[in-house]
Amino acid sequence: VKHHDGQPIFEVNIDFDLLGSSSTTISVKARRVVCAMGPIFHSGEAFWEASLKKELLLKSKPYPSDQILHPPEIVPYLKARSTQKVLMKPLRRLLIVGGGITSAQLALLAAESPWCDAVKLIQRSRRIERHFDIENKWMGPRRGQLLENFWSLDMQERAQLLQEARRGGSIPPETLKELFLCQKDPSMGLEVQEEVQISKICWENDQLEVTLDDGSESTEYDMIWLATGAETHIDFYSALSDLRETLPVDVVNGLPVLNQNLTWRPSAKSEEIDELQWKKVARERFWCMGLLAGLELGPDALNLVGARQGAVRVARDIRRDMKENHGGRNKRERWSE
Repeated sequence: VKHHDGQPIFEVNIDFDLLGSSSTTISVKARRVVCAMGPIFHSGEAFWEASLKKELLLKSKPYPSDQILHPPEIVPYLKARSTQKVLMKPLRRLLIVGGGITSAQLALLAAESPWCDAVKLIQRSRRIERHFDIENKWMGPRRGQLLENFWSLDMQERAQLLQEARRGGSIPPETLKELFLCQKDPSMGLEVQEEVQISKICWENDQLEVTLDDGSESTEYDMIWLATGAETHIDFYSALSDLRETLPVDVVNGLPVLNQNLTWRPSAKSEEIDELQWKKVARERFWCMGLLAGLELGPDALNLVGARQGAVRVARDIRRDMKENHGGRNKRERWSE
């Protein structure tokens, strides 16, 4: 964000991927910005990945990154396989790691496909059966009272409640039923195992030899898909890096501390000094929705109900700001900005 004649101007760079072969970047300037970005899939490294990389490095062997896929890499792989732009051999055995709806859907897709003979889905905890990714009570008649209680908490307590309400991955009843029916059919080659994790992986003869922590014998797999969801932390939103340098914001458990109208609240350090006026105005013209607004919207920030609540707050505040600053212009001129 910069300023011109005392007014903040946001400059947003947007990258476009052209047919997967090249990319271009365009720059958009705006007086107001609403950041409604979803979760950022950050490819964290499990302990067994670090161990495998170290082992292969000592042997001067390349790491099989094309056979151990993280969340952002799975869909491109499936697209490439479906279009057959690249010749891919069938999979004899596939291991999927994850306990949410995405891992379940991927397991069903692979089991029903002609290019995969056998699929194993593992998760480190017992499955959570829920219609939504938060507890049902947040969608029912008690939602209003629950939110009132949430807003009465301090930011640290809100962050803790957010974590408890979501409780990791969950699977809707209808998807669980599909998994159960698929398991019962021997021809589908699907196995689901709960409360188990990978303890070690060896790479030999183009095969991933996987050992689980349940004491069972190691098994060879052609590929591993890590459908382990997204980590929540503002640091993963590289698009906000420059903004945070110019307009610092406090962060609690990875989430920014916003104002009630979802604008960019000054950090504790920023409040100790007298910020320039254009920076104060810039904070009032940058709004967040979705995951990044979790500390204000509550556990359902990522769901439709939370999205509606956030949209109402943001739209009301944008109208207020435009009325105060452009009251003398006609409607067409006002909304062109």
